[in-house]
Amino acid sequence: MGAASRHDLARPRRVDLEGIGSPVLRLAVPIRLLLLLACACAPYPRVEPWEYAPRPMADTLPILEPEETRESLIYSQVHGFGEAIARGSNTKRLVHGPPPSWNADPFDEVANSTWFTNRNGRRALAPEEIRRGPLEGSGPVAPLKVTSIKSEGVSPGFNVEDATGQRWIFKFDPPEFWELSSGAEVVATNLFWAAGYNTPENYIHAFDPADLTFEDDPEDPLVAEFVEDSVAVEYSTNPEEDQRQLTMAVFTRHVLDRYPRDGSGRVRALASKFLSGVPKGPFEYIGVREDDPNDVIPHEHRRELRGLYPMAAWLNHTDIKAGNSLDMFIVDAESPNGEDTPRTGYIRHHLIDFGSALGSSAVRPHDARHGNEYQFDGGAMLLRTLTLGVYERPWEGFEEGPYPTSIGYYSVDNYNPADWRSNMVNSALINRTPADGYWGTKLVMSFTDEQLDAAVAAGQYSDPAAAAYLLRSLRERRDATGRYWFAQVSPLDAPRVEGGSLAFDDLWIRHFGGPASYRWRLDWDAADPDLEVGGTTNAPSIPLPVPEGRIDADPDPDERYAELEVWKVFDDGDEAPRPATFWLEWDPGSGAWTVVGARY
Repeated sequence: MGAASRHDLARPRRVDLEGIGSPVLRLAVPIRLLLLLACACAPYPRVEPWEYAPRPMADTLPILEPEETRESLIYSQVHGFGEAIARGSNTKRLVHGPPPSWNADPFDEVANSTWFTNRNGRRALAPEEIRRGPLEGSGPVAPLKVTSIKSEGVSPGFNVEDATGQRWIFKFDPPEFWELSSGAEVVATNLFWAAGYNTPENYIHAFDPADLTFEDDPEDPLVAEFVEDSVAVEYSTNPEEDQRQLTMAVFTRHVLDRYPRDGSGRVRALASKFLSGVPKGPFEYIGVREDDPNDVIPHEHRRELRGLYPMAAWLNHTDIKAGNSLDMFIVDAESPNGEDTPRTGYIRHHLIDFGSALGSSAVRPHDARHGNEYQFDGGAMLLRTLTLGVYERPWEGFEEGPYPTSIGYYSVDNYNPADWRSNMVNSALINRTPADGYWGTKLVMSFTDEQLDAAVAAGQYSDPAAAAYLLRSLRERRDATGRYWFAQVSPLDAPRVEGGSLAFDDLWIRHFGGPASYRWRLDWDAADPDLEVGGTTNAPSIPLPVPEGRIDADPDPDERYAELEVWKVFDDGDEAPRPATFWLEWDPGSGAWTVVGARY
């Protein structure tokens, strides 16, 4: 697909609002973006399941190396807010909801790509694989050379290069909530990776401060600023005027001594391995990356990103935003390497920074508000204003109860899988459909209790009671997620023809039990007379009729395949609001049906 046609599919181009100086322009640009989004009423492409065969996404074709981008919080929020306006002002969307995801395959799944690799949902990983997650080695190898220092902010850290030349980021837990963010980061990383997303290798690493040295580069010395007696003092390994000498004693006093040590004198850290490739900045959850010809599907319409919603809600990953993603340029082995010759390769897309997941808000535990309201929640603010403060937000007055300080508040008691909210409005998440939610929930429900136990073990919590609290909450929130989303569709998975019947796996029965009960209807216009049959059954299979008489040899595309709709009937007698729709093709030669597609 050429650049022009790709841009025809894309949302409005990204505007670097931070670079606009005029206050009038700063106001005009977001207004223009909002108007563009609010008028986003153009028809969406609809690809029927039989119109193409399952195939790998061709998103690793060689492209010229792009420039590195930077996150724009203004851009993300303007577009997120604009998307909300679009949903409210688009009559078609009010009636029918958001359009279907553009990259769902014939069976409503996704092919492996630079965004996602099918793992636990396709092949159950062994608990040990879950415990290791994306790890390929055993962590940093001493001695460790400090190459940069992050001394500002509430969570200081530093980068190191280990004895093998591998680069790492070292991050630390808040001292009063030891193990909180490092444990959450590793557990969430392993689960997102096992689901299929690209993540860094994150290790719980206990290191001996005696193994640390400073990088010795007089031309590019280490610089750090520390507060002493309420005054900011700048240190350097090669001090200039108004700078002080940075020594390991100074570094230890201001950084390492903030954190507890184990019986061997070691300090616990979250060691995050630098990703392979060349960093090219974050990806946005709306539009496409304009300098990547492989990126042809607007991100708000990608199944993998919309389907993140149940995963993020389950794990309470409230800080899911562009800034916690990273595109890496993977240079081709045969790429030109001359100084004046552009390199070629492709972009791989990663989720990073899970320190604000589970019960952690990175520097303190989550509270009842997290996951229930945006940081800037216009709807809640408007209701408070219109009711003169009478409106009580769902989380207000909620008693969180006791929780381990190493885990933070993470419970099913205050969890609403239907309306969980991240800190910032996320355009892909708010575009989710029931089919997207079903797809993501199949990932959530693919994790067994044994696998979750292995994921918790990766967090290396020192208190067994804390680990048990986290494991119990993961199980309860997993099941609450499944019960909600599996009730929004007919969760009938893995359709196949067996012995002349359409068989399927009822995921509700698999996970929650109950009787098998279904209503079905089959329609096929290519047969003469037309096939129009239906009925009910108490078995997870539908008897398929054999067509009689003449069959149109060249039917219209929408009449070539038989359409079979199956509604799940739940324990209380209520039908699912949406059927599972299966398309079947009749082969006169073999006298048999074949399943060619499914939608939920």
